Parts: sequence; structure tokens; C-alpha cells
Amino acid sequence: MRIIVLLSVLFIFSANVFAVDFSFTDTEDKTHKLSQYKGQWVVVNFWATWCPPCRKEIPDLSDFHLEHEDAVVIGVNFEQGLSDKRLDKFIALYLVSYPVTRMSDEIIKALGQPRGLPTSILIDPQGNIAKTITGMVDERRLNKIITDYEKLSLK
Repeated sequence: MRIIVLLSVLFIFSANVFAVDFSFTDTEDKTHKLSQYKGQWVVVNFWATWCPPCRKEIPDLSDFHLEHEDAVVIGVNFEQGLSDKRLDKFIALYLVSYPVTRMSDEIIKALGQPRGLPTSILIDPQGNIAKTITGMVDERRLNKIITDYEKLSLK
């Protein structure tokens, strides 16, 4: 009987736990926790202002973020020494529609060190890392990855 109770408690607890989780404060001073996006796809995009492919993919990431109720993009700026003022100016200039934060030890601990920039990590609605993409992504590619992943999950 104890085992059944213990397994039931573990099942209930695990159903509410996001596999990958971290907290961050965005450039507008709003605090977020990755687990608050449970039930949605999350694209964590590592980027830098000096990175041409990073700048090129921002419009697609912004469109993806705005057009999907079941998904969110989180930008993680990888630069040290970039002032808040310059970062805010860049975000406004490139019309970034999603929350942006700076790299932190907590994010690295949760997701690992990116191998290059840009890198996007797709996290499924249950909080599991579904795919890591080093290099540019666009809205079409993100949609295809999600569709393919969901087809595999149904099997």
C-alpha cells in the first residue's frame, strides 16, 4: 500500500514539474520562470548584437513569437560588457517582440553552453529539450521541427 501511495505522489509531483527550468529577468525588469510556459513550445535563442546571422533571424523569431499562441521565444544575449542602453536600443531598432535576457550561470546550467551563435533550443510543452539548432533558424523551419516532433510523439 505504501508503494502505491508513494508512486501516486511521485506521479502527481512529476506531472507538475518542468524538466528544464530556470528563472530570468528580461530587459523590462519582468521576472520569468521557464516553467510558467508549461503547455507551450519555448524557443530559447542565444544571440549577440555583433553576430550577422543573429540579426538576420530576429524578424522570423519575432513573427514566430507573435503568431503562435502555443509558443514563446526567449532571447538570451550572449555579450558581456554591453550596456543596458545599447541593448535596449538594439531591441527597439530590430523590433524584437519577445522577452530578452542576458546570459547567466543559471541558464548555462539548465541548457548548457552554446557551441556557436546563433543557437536555438526548442523545449517541448512538457519542458523537455526537443532540439538544439546551431546556426540560423526561420519561422518555417521552427514550424516543421515542431510538426515533426509532434508526429513522432503521437506514435
